[in-house]
Amino acid sequence: MAEGLDLLDDIGLILSVFILLFISYFHLRPVQDERTWDRKMGASLVIWLLLYFILRRLQELVPAVGIDNPDVSGVVVELTGYFSSMNFYYVHLFLMLLVPIPFLRNGWQIGALGLLVILCTYIDRSAVAAGADPHYNSMLLMCMILAACLVCFSVGLRFLLFPPALEDKSEDSLALRRSGFFALGTIAVVMDNMIFRSIGFLDGSGNAWWTFPTVNYSAASSGYNYAMVTLAEMTFVLGVFSFMMCSFAVGSIYHITQVIRKKHPVSLATVFSGYMLFIWSLVMFRHWAYVSGYANWDMFGLPMDENAEIITALSDGFSFHLIYPTIALLHAVKFGLISIESERDQKILRVVALMVMVAITAVFTTLLEVIIPVPDIVLAVLCGLVLATGWERHLIDALEPDEEMKTISWAWPGNEKAMIWGVNLMIGIPFVMKVLTGVIW
Repeated sequence: MAEGLDLLDDIGLILSVFILLFISYFHLRPVQDERTWDRKMGASLVIWLLLYFILRRLQELVPAVGIDNPDVSGVVVELTGYFSSMNFYYVHLFLMLLVPIPFLRNGWQIGALGLLVILCTYIDRSAVAAGADPHYNSMLLMCMILAACLVCFSVGLRFLLFPPALEDKSEDSLALRRSGFFALGTIAVVMDNMIFRSIGFLDGSGNAWWTFPTVNYSAASSGYNYAMVTLAEMTFVLGVFSFMMCSFAVGSIYHITQVIRKKHPVSLATVFSGYMLFIWSLVMFRHWAYVSGYANWDMFGLPMDENAEIITALSDGFSFHLIYPTIALLHAVKFGLISIESERDQKILRVVALMVMVAITAVFTTLLEVIIPVPDIVLAVLCGLVLATGWERHLIDALEPDEEMKTISWAWPGNEKAMIWGVNLMIGIPFVMKVLTGVIW
């Protein structure tokens, strides 16, 4: 079984690298760039997100990519932890607060957010340090992410419930569709595996409170006040996730019902609704497996038996290895973050679409092989059918930008070039430093 799950890791890594190269080529190629600042910024953030996912996976598959020398100075290890935290939170915060709808409207707000992340990183890491007194679990950065999620969530849910008519070409309607589509996709990326604790939080079972990766640091010895800090923050984090998941479930059912009644158009919102209901089926199945004892996870959410490994592959593995890279591609092409114009560009896009279709087939057959052993020839046959029947054409059509994706943009009140460079440096410097420490030590 482990060999099959390792293959799933490899498929996800190859797909992420392939999509990263595709987006980077179109974003960085030396041509007359007529994209607006939000499209350039969006492409950069998607690239940084893919780089983060790839580095994270490499550090799991090849430990030498990270710091593996026990004699390395504790200062270096600590700085690497800071760099990793800042890189992760900068990418996610800016992806939610700059591109779907620019919540950060001025340069000083971006700088203030950057300083706040550094301060919260220091508090969080100091609180859980081995020699901390008291030693408690501070989750300020996670609370920041969830607060940003609420901003993005409100835009996405409004669009899901009240989409403007397709024939409405007013500027407000086009802007609502663009921001709504992007917000839904962004939420799908930042959900992480905490979504699988939604039901556990609502019914108070250990599925949330004892398998959440950062729960059990605040021991009784830390004192009542510190335990309450952890409890309040953890309640906020899990509560917001549960609220968003339940709201999106209700919104998805409502949207699909309206589509059937022909009151809502079939669109990306319909795809998101189907995806959300599929994820909810996985959430309920994983919750049942935990409370019934069918599968067991430790306090960090790691599987402890074969059943747990399979369910983790179906839930966390499916999202991480297939959904995240595919949504990154969707964001880049559908929202005009990169320009696909010439016939040569279309050919390159077709190659990428073929790669994605093969990866989708490979992921599903790999998961199937873990559950029900099937010959490897099945994968070859299915991939051949995908390539021969032209399914990549449907994917390319779905990626074609709509009118609002090409025409609607947000004006930045300050220096757009300085803002783009500033945000890229805020994300890039910690990322480069993290990679360098891993390479050197």
